[in-house]
Amino acid sequence: MKKNQLTINLVTNMLSFAINIGLTFVLTPYIVGKVGSEQYGFVALAYNMVNYVAIFTSALNSMASRYISIAINSNNKDQANIYFNSVLRANTIIALVLLLPSTLLTVYVNKIFNVPTDIIRDVQLTFGFVFINIILSLLGNVFSVAVFSKNRLELSSYRAIEGNIIKLAITALLFFLFTPRIYYMTLAAISATLYTVITNVYYTKKLLPEVKISLKVYSYSAIKILIKSGIWNTVNQLSDVLTSYLDLMIVNIFIGSALAGQYSLSKTIPSFIATLISSLLSVFISQLTLLYAQSKQAQLVDNINLSIKIVGLIVIIPISFLVIFGDAFFTLWLPDENAGFLYLLSNLAIVPMIFTSSAIPINNVFTVTNKLKIPAIVLLINGLLNTAIIFILLKTTTLGVFAIPLVSAGVGLVRNLCFIPVYAARCLDIKWWSLYPSILKGVICAAVMMAICFAYKSLLSHNVSSWFEFITAAVLCAGISFIINIFILFSKRERMELLKGK
Repeated sequence: MKKNQLTINLVTNMLSFAINIGLTFVLTPYIVGKVGSEQYGFVALAYNMVNYVAIFTSALNSMASRYISIAINSNNKDQANIYFNSVLRANTIIALVLLLPSTLLTVYVNKIFNVPTDIIRDVQLTFGFVFINIILSLLGNVFSVAVFSKNRLELSSYRAIEGNIIKLAITALLFFLFTPRIYYMTLAAISATLYTVITNVYYTKKLLPEVKISLKVYSYSAIKILIKSGIWNTVNQLSDVLTSYLDLMIVNIFIGSALAGQYSLSKTIPSFIATLISSLLSVFISQLTLLYAQSKQAQLVDNINLSIKIVGLIVIIPISFLVIFGDAFFTLWLPDENAGFLYLLSNLAIVPMIFTSSAIPINNVFTVTNKLKIPAIVLLINGLLNTAIIFILLKTTTLGVFAIPLVSAGVGLVRNLCFIPVYAARCLDIKWWSLYPSILKGVICAAVMMAICFAYKSLLSHNVSSWFEFITAAVLCAGISFIINIFILFSKRERMELLKGK
């Protein structure tokens, strides 16, 4: 493995994310302008189905990469083949089982959600294509283990970039040639998924020649081990749905489809930040798994602290910038929508991330050490409380849609700052407070970035009124903050290692 593989994985992952977010931000105003925010909200609602289905599939798939990777890196080829083929067969069975409920939900979608009568067919097709995409992803899921087990995540990033370009091209072509329909987006996503699955199959053959696809290699005990280990990730997935994805459904059913469309637009920035964090976590977990498999405890702890700092450095900058300049962003990005309303809703979701984003990488500890039970129970309690309090506030107060991000922020802060660092330290057998200094440095970095942004905004004699001014402010503020925050976050030794790409 290359000494600078972490840097390569990180850079390519960020490049993939940047291109994805760039393409989305370019395409979204065009689509909203063509079909309206109310119809656009159903696209986000349909994509949320991915998270609901994951509740039933994560028990098997969430730990598959860990077990297969450890078997491969321990030169246990037979065990690797058993796990690989067992997961492949099980996923195929699950995909077949999903066909019936997916069809029923697609056909009767207007019986569950508030769907305007004139777009029922479009919404049905939108949901139908999403379910096809889910099934294709499930069938190809296990093949992604190749780049993970060999710590070659940059290959996955390159293919993700190409897949997003394919999706954008097909979407744009459909909107250009035919009457605009919201289901064009989910139809185009199928092509990107097919491309990803095909390339992952190729990498499996290239990187893991010892893994052979065989219907005869199957073990119920291997499936049982994976499910027993991953069952708590299923609980985590359920909790995540209650905390982060049920909100759009609640708004649609209890408040209305029009506001749900606007709410989905306000979630764009928080969702991309969450995706950015998730992308960063995927970069680190491969290396952490290898260190754990090799029983390198000291290096494992160092890498966890390093992941906290790197996530803090990268994520805090866009969060802090958009807290100050988010009003200008929504005005420029969606000029026909209520920018002030979107900015307020968005800020209610992203401000808490200043305190929690640096703590989120610590969740990797639970997967790597296979100590998932307690975190899962805590997260489930968090999700149930979050949902219950939201329903109470919707019924007893006039907060309306604002109740959702406010409640999520409160319960999220308690979990991420009071429980996760302490329990992770226990799993690593280190002092309970050991991970807090790195988290605190991330918060300090946010204060630095917001101070710079506020100072820059105060010096302007007018509001930011063009993309050129917005990008100029982003580049200048981020550049200054980045330089200062490197010295806040990293020791001299860490800075030297990062510069050398180690």
